[in-house]
Amino acid sequence: MRCFVRSLRVLAAFAVVVVALPLMSMGSVASSATPANCTAAQVTLSATADEYLYTSGAGVHVVISLHNHSTTACSYSTGTFSPSFNLANAAGVTVWGSCWFGGGPAPCAYYLRHNVLAPRATYRERLIWDQRSGHPDVAVPAGRYVFTANFPGLPLRATTSFNLTRTHNVTATLADSGSHYAIGVGDRLTIRLVATPLVWTTALSSDSKVLVALPETNPVGGLFVFRAVAPGTARITSVGNPSCYPQCMIASRQFVVTVSVGTP
Repeated sequence: MRCFVRSLRVLAAFAVVVVALPLMSMGSVASSATPANCTAAQVTLSATADEYLYTSGAGVHVVISLHNHSTTACSYSTGTFSPSFNLANAAGVTVWGSCWFGGGPAPCAYYLRHNVLAPRATYRERLIWDQRSGHPDVAVPAGRYVFTANFPGLPLRATTSFNLTRTHNVTATLADSGSHYAIGVGDRLTIRLVATPLVWTTALSSDSKVLVALPETNPVGGLFVFRAVAPGTARITSVGNPSCYPQCMIASRQFVVTVSVGTP
């Protein structure tokens, strides 16, 4: 794993500490009268990915949240293995998890920090995965992945899932006007209306919830890039007008393609 960010983590995964009992540290909000440990009746555990679909190489962001919905403060522990988490592919094979280093499981410092979770308060930990795993560290295949998380000693488990897809790029030119394309969510469609005697208006999507324009990727006039973001159908249209009108008397021309976006 070449890129692994875990906020609030105290020790790096490669630190190896062997002790008989866990090293405990009190959080700054703890007092002499430490509340009892959080129970399943007091707190809610959740795990949320910021997207349901990620294209090749995109960072996968997952947030683990522990929310105290009761009116009483309670205690919980955080550290190198708390919360504990596991990410598995569709075959159930672990591709990322707690105490992960160099593309696989690694020894983990046995360190816990004792914290107090106030009534109605929420603890959050944000994780980022770079879609890589194994020895040597390589990109994982496309497919569905399931993330699970828990806090040791707390009988709760949170689960979320997402899909990885490999981006495909489709290019359409003026000669393709009137065509119908079928692509998947995450794919890109490039409209190339260059090297013509016409000046083209900005290509527009009839449904930006299905096919969204990426203007930052259009380096020259007549080049338009769109990304499929959800299943559905959208039309891409543009109008080409002669730059020499009316002297050259060249007729204007409309460009249109229909795009159907399916699930990966």
